[in-house]
Amino acid sequence: MKYEAIAPCLFGMEATVSFELKNMGIKVLNVSDGRVTFEGDAFEIVRANLSLRTAERVLIKVGEFKAYSFEQLYQGILKLPFESYIPKDAEFPISKAKSINSKLFSKSDIQSVAKKAVVERLKQKHKVQTLPETGALHPIIIFINKDVVEVTIDTTGPALHKRGYREKSGGAPIRETLAAFMVMLTPWKENRTLVDPMCGSGTILIEAALYGAGIMPGINRNFTGENLSFLPKHVWQTERNEALSQEKDVQFKLKGYDIDEDVIELAKENAELAGVGHLIDFEVKDMTKWETDEEYGFIITNPPYGERLSAEEDITGFYKEMGKIFRNLKNWSYYLITTLEDIDQIMDIPFQKKRKLYNGMLKSYYYQYLGPKPQK
Repeated sequence: MKYEAIAPCLFGMEATVSFELKNMGIKVLNVSDGRVTFEGDAFEIVRANLSLRTAERVLIKVGEFKAYSFEQLYQGILKLPFESYIPKDAEFPISKAKSINSKLFSKSDIQSVAKKAVVERLKQKHKVQTLPETGALHPIIIFINKDVVEVTIDTTGPALHKRGYREKSGGAPIRETLAAFMVMLTPWKENRTLVDPMCGSGTILIEAALYGAGIMPGINRNFTGENLSFLPKHVWQTERNEALSQEKDVQFKLKGYDIDEDVIELAKENAELAGVGHLIDFEVKDMTKWETDEEYGFIITNPPYGERLSAEEDITGFYKEMGKIFRNLKNWSYYLITTLEDIDQIMDIPFQKKRKLYNGMLKSYYYQYLGPKPQK
C-alpha cells in the first residue's frame, strides 16, 4: 500500500529534504514552505524516519478538507478513513494542533472537536460502543492553514532532530537537523579537513561525522511508528539492517575547538554517544589563537551572535577578528550561521551565498564562501 506522507522541516531547508528523499528512491509529490509531501510504502516511510537528516518528522496523511466552522471541522473529520490506520483498542490523542491564517484558531477547541469526531468515526466503523484506548499510541496531528485542514498520524514520536546523543548541551546549541543541513550544503568529503573553531557541544562535527561515515541519524533511537498497526515490525528490522549495511569503515579526522573546557568535555561525551568519538579531535583552544599549516580545508561553525554576546561593540569586534583569522587561510572554505545581516562587510570576506533560515524562532543567515579546490 502506498501512503501520502509529509516531512515537515525548518523554513529554508525544504529543497534539501526533497533531495534526501529522492536519493532514497522515494517519490516527492510537492514542496511548500516548511513541508515536503511524498509518496511511499511502509518500507519507504520507515526508511525516511531512519535516514532523513534535515526533516523534523514523518507524518502519514489521513486526509484534508476546508473548514470555516467547528461543525465543518467535525463533519470533515468524521468522513476520514481513520479505521484504516487506527485499531479499536489503540490510544489516539490529538497530540498537536496548529492553525495559521484561519478562522478556527483555538488549539484546545480544535483538539476537542477533532477528538469527538475521531471517536465517533471509529465507533461506527469498528462497530463498538466504547474505545478503551489501552493499545499502542497512534498520535494524530492537525494542521490548519488558510482554512484547509490537514489531518495526519505521526510515525516519528520525539522529533527527528532528537538523535539520542545529546543528553546534555552547552549554551545556545544548534539543532541537529540544522547542523546536518549546514554540512550537506558544502562540498566537504571525508578525505578533506573540516574544523569547527567554536564547536560548543560538538553538534556540527558530530553530524558531519555521521554523514561522512554513512551512519543513519535515526539508527540508535526508537520511533512511535514501531508500534503503529500499519507499519509492521519486520519492516523496521529490514530497514535497520539495510541502514547498518551502508555504514562505512572510515578513518577521517574532524577537529573541534572551544575556549570552555567543560563544553569540550561535553562535546566528547556527545560524540561517544553518537558512536563517532574516534572520528573527532576536540581541544580546548581560543579561536583567536588557532593556527594551521594546512593549505586547504573547511570551516563550518555556529559562532556567537547578538543573543550570545553582551554588547554591540563586542559583536562587531568579534566578527572583525574572526574575519582576519579566516582571511589568513587563503585557500579555505568558510560556512557560518548567524542572525546578523551583512557580516560580509564586517568580516571583509566576499561570501558568495547568503541563505535565509530559521533556527528555532530566530531568523538566521547561512553565509557560504567556497575556496579553490586543492591542486592535484
